[in-house]
Parts: sequence; C-alpha cells; structure tokens
Amino acid sequence: MINDGNPKAETPESEKSENLDGMAKAFIVSVAWSYAEALERTKRAKNQQETAPEPQTESQPESQLE
Repeated sequence: MINDGNPKAETPESEKSENLDGMAKAFIVSVAWSYAEALERTKRAKNQQETAPEPQTESQPESQLE
C-alpha cells in the first residue's frame, strides 16, 4: 500500500483512544462517587443507631421489680 502522507488517516485511531481515555476516566469517577455515597450512607446509619434510644431501658425497670 502507498502512504500518501495524509495525517488524517491516523486521526480516527487517536480520537478513539482519546474517547476511551475519557470514558475510562468518567467510569472511574462514577465508581469513586458511588463509593463515597455508600460510605456516607453507612456513616449516617451508624450515627442514627448510636443516637437512637435503646429498647432495653424499658425492660430494666421490669427486671428490677422482680
């Protein structure tokens, strides 16, 4: 094959690789964002469990009466 020196023949491959790079970066960012949201949800749930009143306090007076 004859190479006519046309640089446009190589641009689709570089554009594809740039698109793949961008897609990979977007994927990584979306995974990291999801992970951060999940961590925050678990922290909130843990804080709510710690601040919630324990139902055992109601059973303690009953055991003291016996």
